[in-house]
Amino acid sequence: MMQESSSLFSQHVGGRIRFYRKQKHLSQEQLAAAIHKSKSALSKYESGQIPVDIDTLYTIATVLGVEVSQFVDCPIPASERTAALPASPFGGTLFLYYYDGRTKRIVKTSLELQLQQAEKNTIPCRCYMDLPSFEEKERCKYYYTGLMTHFELVSYVTLLNHSNPMEQIGLCILNPFHRNRDTWGFMFGISYNPITPFALKFLLSSNPVDEQTLSAEDLTLTKSELKMIKNLNMMLLNTQEP
Repeated sequence: MMQESSSLFSQHVGGRIRFYRKQKHLSQEQLAAAIHKSKSALSKYESGQIPVDIDTLYTIATVLGVEVSQFVDCPIPASERTAALPASPFGGTLFLYYYDGRTKRIVKTSLELQLQQAEKNTIPCRCYMDLPSFEEKERCKYYYTGLMTHFELVSYVTLLNHSNPMEQIGLCILNPFHRNRDTWGFMFGISYNPITPFALKFLLSSNPVDEQTLSAEDLTLTKSELKMIKNLNMMLLNTQEP
């Protein structure tokens, strides 16, 4: 069992090395040269075939501009902890969709909850924003880590951009999945095009949504929500609408 856990840990560390390497748009040859290792050795690190010693991991972190802790964010498997997890309406991976009116397209985002590291009603999470597909997380445009805090009727997520610590975003999620597999919420933070605070409406689902049936109109503010903005000077979700 100990050997199996060690192998899984090496695979996790290797996967994180590969992820951050691709985030920096580096080939295996380029990263291997920067850390003075062969391409073959780096390939084995990334696949988990051989463990990475701490000095090499520190060098890789320095070259990629990340913290060593970002490679080892893997929980220690323990059956006792699984039973002690807090009651949560969420599964391990959530699928988020919003419409970006600046680029006229629907943006796909994956929110991963690290349930094994949950404490009470707080769950560490990773966010892969603006994906070409949910199978290509290493090609996300933005990568965040943070925490979800969930309650009976609402959940909050705070996220920090690893490439730009100045950028932080928040999610407010209404009516978690006690009854439905889909729910709505608001995202808020800072926009860079133009540079200004922003808030937008998003759809969150416990399963990928059939993109053939999802339109920009489905993800934009409704007429009644726009009317409330005009009358109340507030962005409010109309939870009474079907």
